[in-house]
Amino acid sequence: MAASKKGSRVLKVFKALEAHPIIGLSNKEIADGLGLTPTQVSRDLDDLIAEGLVVKLENGNFAYSVKTLQIAERFRKQQERLQSKIQEIGRRIEVE
Repeated sequence: MAASKKGSRVLKVFKALEAHPIIGLSNKEIADGLGLTPTQVSRDLDDLIAEGLVVKLENGNFAYSVKTLQIAERFRKQQERLQSKIQEIGRRIEVE
């Protein structure tokens, strides 16, 4: 199934923030980097802010929200637990 143009564009804006997750990026930097208009980026950022995934920083830049970072941290912890289980299974089945 093909993604909608709007949905795809919003995700590209979201992923662009990865370049500077702490100091953020300005609307213009995002627009220039993605070849979009600042108006398109503003609308997409508004959607991401409404969903709690992005915040506007005091410096005017946009960055990932605490909610987004919490999602990433939950993923990292789950991955760590699974890797630990895989290693434990590996130790149990080692043939000496």
